[in-house]
Amino acid sequence: MSTGYPPEILKFIEEEMASGHYEDESALVTEALEVFRELKQRQAELKQQIQQSLEAEREGRVMPLDIDAIVSELESCC
Repeated sequence: MSTGYPPEILKFIEEEMASGHYEDESALVTEALEVFRELKQRQAELKQQIQQSLEAEREGRVMPLDIDAIVSELESCC
């Protein structure tokens, strides 16, 4: 087991390895990094969407929300 990890990460690795879901530590770390990469990509996409929304607001390309219409729609669908 690698020793360069903080104790709480080592404990997590040990628990995951004991669960039998991973062939070895490398497989666990690889999956963790893939998930991390996906999260980073989603975070970047969300930041871009936020920036686009802020730009649309600054340019006056937004409409106020009609809360009553939203509530009504939600009530009718469920």
